[in-house]
Formats: sequence, C-alpha cells, structure tokens
Amino acid sequence: DAWPSMCGVSRREAVDGTQCEDEAALRIFLRDAERTFQDEGHRNRMMELLRAVWPENKDYHQGLGYVTSLLMLFFDGETVVSMLLRLTRDDKYTPGYWKAAPEAYVRDAMVYQRLLEQRVPKAAALLQQACVVPEAYASKWFIGLCVHVLPFEALLSFVEAFLEEGFVYLFKFSVACVQAVEPRLLECKFTDVNIILELLRLDTTQYPDDYGGDGSFFTKLVADAKAVDLEPAQLASLRAEAWDVLQEKMRRTREREAQMAAEDSDDEIVFSDEED
Repeated sequence: DAWPSMCGVSRREAVDGTQCEDEAALRIFLRDAERTFQDEGHRNRMMELLRAVWPENKDYHQGLGYVTSLLMLFFDGETVVSMLLRLTRDDKYTPGYWKAAPEAYVRDAMVYQRLLEQRVPKAAALLQQACVVPEAYASKWFIGLCVHVLPFEALLSFVEAFLEEGFVYLFKFSVACVQAVEPRLLECKFTDVNIILELLRLDTTQYPDDYGGDGSFFTKLVADAKAVDLEPAQLASLRAEAWDVLQEKMRRTREREAQMAAEDSDDEIVFSDEED
C-alpha cells in the first residue's frame, strides 16, 4: 500500500466512468497487451485499465502501457486507475507525457539537454557531435519510468523515488546516468553511434551485472540519483524557457506547413476548359 499513499491516492481519484471506444486506440491497446503478457487474462485486464484511463487525454502513448503493466502486478484495477490518473493530473508528476505527441516530454527533453551541457559538458559535446538527441534514448526513462530499462530490484527503487520526488527525480536520474557512463562514453568516437546509444540505454550487452544487491551497477545508479543536487526552482525556470522555445518552433512549423499547402494549391494544373 506504500506506493498509492506516496502519490496521494489514499482516496480514489474521480473518474467519469466512460470507457475508450475509439477503434484505432483499442487496436493499439490489444497489440501492446499482446507484446506484454502471454496470458489472455492479463491481456484483457491490461486493456480494460487502458480503456478506463484513455478518456483523461483521449490519446495514448506506449509508455502508459509500460507503467500500467507494472502497477497491475501489485494492485487491484481501481487502485491502478487511481494511480495512473494521479500521475497524469498532478503537476508533481508527468501530466502530458502519455500523449502520442507529448509536448510536455519534448519540453523536458530540452531541459535535460541543458542540464547535460551544464553538468557533464564533455559528454554533452560528444552527443551533439554524434547527433544523438534525447528523443533517441531518454523517453524510456521519462515516459516509461524505466520499466524496460532497469532490472526488477532497481526498478522498484526507481519507482519509489519517483513517487516520492515526482518529475524532479527523473531529471536527477538522467543526470546521474550520464555521469555514471561518462568515462565509457568519452572512450567513443562520435561515429560510434550504436555503442553510444547502447551505453545510454543501459543495454545489458554493455553492462553485464548481477542484477541485484547493493553492488549492482543499476541499484547504485538509482541510489546515486537521489543524491544529485537539483533545485526544483531551477527546473521550473528551465522548463519555462524551454516551453517558450518549443512553442515558437511549433508556430514556425505550422506557418511553414500552411505556406507549403498554399504553394501546392497554387501549383494545381488548370485544364483549358476550366479557364473560363
């Protein structure tokens, strides 16, 4: 019962009782459930939970499926839905992350990039030279809460830290992760993109590990992240700056798309019998 109380769902979150009936979304739910569970009962339960949460955003990101599948191993359906709604409603956590095009995550990926430049500038320079952007590896930390990244023992500690500290811990973990792998990153040339991504994704091919105990690389990483000095006020300032930059970028993109659409319209072939 610790996890629900940590994120403030000792009371049930209010739900309107509607269920997702969007056929495209239901097909995605089914595919994700089939990839996650072999047992049909677990698949059906996962789909029911996703249907119950979907009306909150009327949208879906696979990261929601990752987190749902983890929570349903421990809690009843009502508790799972309440926790998921809390995570997507409360500013302490990650509202906006579980959308197909999550602007909130893109903003935070930009903040993460700034933190790398400040905290681990050599590693940040290598990643920039290699054209490795956060979107290529960091979404499973931020959106998927490391469900497909960390071994089970370390994962449970990660989730507890996230529930306690909220989104701040995600940034702490991201900084700690790059700090931990920086020595190996700096052994790479900028052309070693595959190896760089394996290191950042904590791929087991690069990290043979005992997967448990205090000596585990992953367990130590999760613990070290808690000690990263990162002020919420600093994150709030960086988030505000990143949001403004993102909105301006999107505005220019929309203008360019509209201009291209207009140019395509002007280029339509006019047949001779239409000229009159």
